[in-house]
Amino acid sequence: MDFSWLAEIFNGLLSFIPRPVIVRVTHGGIKWRWGSRVIELKPGWRWLWPLTTDYEIIVVARQTHKIRKPQIVESADGVTLAVGWVVVYCINDIVKAIGQRNWNTDTTINDITQSTITHVFNKYKYEYIQKHLCDKIEEELTSICKKELNKYGVLIYQVKITDFAKVEAKMLWGMNGNYIEEEEE
Repeated sequence: MDFSWLAEIFNGLLSFIPRPVIVRVTHGGIKWRWGSRVIELKPGWRWLWPLTTDYEIIVVARQTHKIRKPQIVESADGVTLAVGWVVVYCINDIVKAIGQRNWNTDTTINDITQSTITHVFNKYKYEYIQKHLCDKIEEELTSICKKELNKYGVLIYQVKITDFAKVEAKMLWGMNGNYIEEEEE
């Protein structure tokens, strides 16, 4: 006999009973009451009604986001470079970070830092980049990313270059996303 219907009834009845949720001091959270009203969950012991409330808890303490693959960019004088970086950040406004303007902070950090890397490296010649990589370039990257990501509740401490190399890149992908094989003559 299948008694799964009994479990469904039991779980339905449990949704009327409030449940405890513990938010650690290194975390923060959001609860959506009736699906639309956004309320911040600060660290501590909280009671939530599963029938009317959905919630999400994420780390808000200082953390790092390392880009796995170096990004290929071109300097102002046409030199192709591979650049890797790490972002040191914390979530300073949880409502902006996941409650109203954004959902996935890692994706947002990745997208904005990638576009910033391209923007900054395209402005300067290779010799300037090489000479000022660890001071002026990193400061500019940090400044731009800090301004852009603050809109999404993310406070940037630093953007640091981890990989930097002069490379030769060739695009070998077709219009439909298939690999293009070179024809032999």
